[in-house]
Amino acid sequence: MGMLSIGFLLIAVADFGVLLWALWLNRQYPSTALKLATVPLLLLWYDNVVIGIGSTLGEGDVLIGLNNVRFVAHYVCLPFTFIAIGSMAKQAGFRWAQPKFVTGGFCVLATYFILDDLWLFYNATLYPSCFADTLRYTTRIADYTACSPDAAVGIGKAIPPIPAITLSNMMMLFGVYLWWKVGYKWLFLGSVGALVFFAIPYSKTGGIFSNMGEPIISSVILLAAVHITRHRDSWQHKLRPRAERATELESGPRQA
Repeated sequence: MGMLSIGFLLIAVADFGVLLWALWLNRQYPSTALKLATVPLLLLWYDNVVIGIGSTLGEGDVLIGLNNVRFVAHYVCLPFTFIAIGSMAKQAGFRWAQPKFVTGGFCVLATYFILDDLWLFYNATLYPSCFADTLRYTTRIADYTACSPDAAVGIGKAIPPIPAITLSNMMMLFGVYLWWKVGYKWLFLGSVGALVFFAIPYSKTGGIFSNMGEPIISSVILLAAVHITRHRDSWQHKLRPRAERATELESGPRQA
């Protein structure tokens, strides 16, 4: 087992640590947004374990089966973060996020990405993919992932990471909005910081830096969900229309 494989296993340990932390946070600060933000973490560690042990297992049905689970878990779990964004916006008290159709819109977007990626994956074929000392299965063989000189470079079709790209942009936009409306800047700054890792080309690093960015962005999202849960009452009061706040002050505190 080489250094790159060990690197992926270390990322798996970090992912699992973030998952345990997320489960603890759910007990301390329970909220729908936090639960939804935890879903992508459930098998994120597994993704890196499979890549880390791939060269040890070698090509064959066992590694193909493990990679099938790896792809499906990613396609199903990641879009839950879209719904988490909508839930955070609603919990924070933003008026535009209160109608049910807004929440429904986030759910429809997440469902679309899940079904679209699963359909593309169902119609794809897995091929052995090598980089340095790692071995995994992917849906396309590039010149930098060919496992042998006679590999059919260019065969297959890559499934573009449109959900991940869309999510990164939405996280930054929502982060800017939080910073502007309530002064919470860390979702935006953390999203930009993780984007630096995601932007490093796979062809140069085998994707390890992108995978390093995942526990970072996951932690940033968890912290944002916790912060909103802790400050929702004050934020909701702050974001109420002035007339409504004035009426409340005139009438005194509401009775329990």
